[in-house]
Amino acid sequence: MKFKKMTPVTTEHFHFDVNEEEKVKNEVNVSLRQVYHQPKGQEADEGKDGKYFQLAVIFDVAPAPGEFSVSGLITQIVQFVDYFGDGTDLNPADYQLVSRPLVEEIETLIYQLTQVIFDEPLNITFKSNFDQLKR
Repeated sequence: MKFKKMTPVTTEHFHFDVNEEEKVKNEVNVSLRQVYHQPKGQEADEGKDGKYFQLAVIFDVAPAPGEFSVSGLITQIVQFVDYFGDGTDLNPADYQLVSRPLVEEIETLIYQLTQVIFDEPLNITFKSNFDQLKR
């Protein structure tokens, strides 16, 4: 499916904690909600060329060995070209393709933050499980 990025990837929230006790967790969730797109100074576009959706990646992660935790919210508005559904019928490959830039932002933030704090960057790559979505 073809899509257009209507806004840049935006880090809405990002929080870092050093863990007193080591713990490992990996909660990265993608949500999709239909929106109207209204660029500054222009009228709202109701999506005649395809519907607009806000992607949101909500995360709460403590990478192994669990010395620290990061959590937050990363968003972006996209338009699915020539798509007029509600998003529930998108296939896993479409979800993965459209959400990957947001997940890469989390990976980049973790890399940069660990470089500064620990003087050694942590290179992490999240794997999707969209193929396990229930229909």
